[in-house]
Amino acid sequence: MSNWILGAFALAFLAWLLGVGPRRPAPAPEDDLTTPTDLDELQLAELEVRDDGTAKPIGEALAGEEGVDEDDWGPGTGGGALPGIL
Repeated sequence: MSNWILGAFALAFLAWLLGVGPRRPAPAPEDDLTTPTDLDELQLAELEVRDDGTAKPIGEALAGEEGVDEDDWGPGTGGGALPGIL
């Protein structure tokens, strides 16, 4: 009986060594904290948005005003369901 227990333990240990089971997810681009921010490029982008006369706050853009696509459900829009499914 103890041989069976020892065999099961050895198999479990071998599976653990070989990495059987859940794997760590690969790091996402937003997890990169070591690359420095290009401050010049960031300032240029902020100036472009500030000088854009057609730019609106997100709340106004999603309020159903003329020219706004009702199916716009990108990040930050607060939509819960996927369009076209429910």
